[in-house]
Amino acid sequence: MDLLNLNSFLRFSYFLKFKNPDYRFDMSGIDRGRFNRIDEEALIDRGIKLWIEAIEKNFVTNKKHLVPISGGLDSRAILAALLRFTEAENITTYTFGTPGTLDYDIGNRIAGAAGTKHWRFDLTENRYTIEELLDVSKRIHHQTVLFHHPPIWKIDELFSDFVVWSGFAGGPVSGSHFPARPSTDPDEAKLSFIKKETFVKSVLLSNSSESDFSNIIDFKGLDRNVMTYEEQIDFENRQLKYIAPHLLMDGFEYKTPFLHSPFFNFMLGIPNRYRHGRYLYKKMLFRLSPELFKIETKSLMGLVVNTTRWRIQIRRIRFGIRRRVNRIKPIFFDPNINFVDFDDTIREEPSLRKVIHDNVMDLKKRNIIDWIDIESIWKSHINKRANHADALLVLASLEIHLKAGKRL
Repeated sequence: MDLLNLNSFLRFSYFLKFKNPDYRFDMSGIDRGRFNRIDEEALIDRGIKLWIEAIEKNFVTNKKHLVPISGGLDSRAILAALLRFTEAENITTYTFGTPGTLDYDIGNRIAGAAGTKHWRFDLTENRYTIEELLDVSKRIHHQTVLFHHPPIWKIDELFSDFVVWSGFAGGPVSGSHFPARPSTDPDEAKLSFIKKETFVKSVLLSNSSESDFSNIIDFKGLDRNVMTYEEQIDFENRQLKYIAPHLLMDGFEYKTPFLHSPFFNFMLGIPNRYRHGRYLYKKMLFRLSPELFKIETKSLMGLVVNTTRWRIQIRRIRFGIRRRVNRIKPIFFDPNINFVDFDDTIREEPSLRKVIHDNVMDLKKRNIIDWIDIESIWKSHINKRANHADALLVLASLEIHLKAGKRL
């Protein structure tokens, strides 16, 4: 048994020792000097042209098109460009999550503005089954935390013959992970990545050190003038080992326009001042489709793309205060919740409570992580002495992966 790899799952919610069999990033075409003398307006025009080309090269006529839509920018960017090649009535969209959250509500508003055929999956009404979770485990190569997906049985039933347009890698390609202060040392960048990627924060599950994890983090090894160390590490680890299995699970035909080489190389080749904060990308999107991008976005905490920086900063401070108040006295509903509020749902929703309980207790019986007091974590959470939802999701996912055939 590879204990270090097991510990990586316990800390990050995905296995660090994983080679994605289906996707990779080709950085060989990035030219950081090519666009230095081109002014901002010309770069915006070129970026839009390349983005539309990325959609066109992936577009297939006589196919049914599906765009999973969220409150962010990337799925909306796909939808905006796709509408140049077909009518809204030929596009189906869906949103999943909790009503009242930014991701769910904004996604629904975008679909309404675009006029697509739209489905809503309210996860507060979802019923969890071990059969579906075992199926999802196999589709994602037994690789990441479970429970963060729409009802797959319904997606299969409705959309099995659709082309699915995925925003995979849109954020890092356009600059969302460009660091404010890029590191000059790859080892320092790895340690920063470890801290940032830690998923389970309520309790220490892993008994491996940061230096142990640093040794198994994949690193592209490019000159930092070509790409920051932080971005190289993110692409090779988080994107390929965590995001891709989630977004691109087996069973569907995907289109991934953000990986289209001319657009990919352009966005990673523009000067850093245009990548920081996704500056140029946001300018491109607002010009591409003002109607869709005047609708707020989750990444800006419910503000629109062209909001001034000082307003964004004020909103960020307000949200920070609200989160701190929630920890002290949870009287506010957090609109930033992803998918569902697992803290309460694990306690209150019978199907989730059962599937979590049964699997963490089965994991305990395996005696492979005997340094963790699983029963204490469960009781503390159920009795509201602590919020251990992060730990329980990871522990239950690990057991389900093992039942589905994962070898450690």
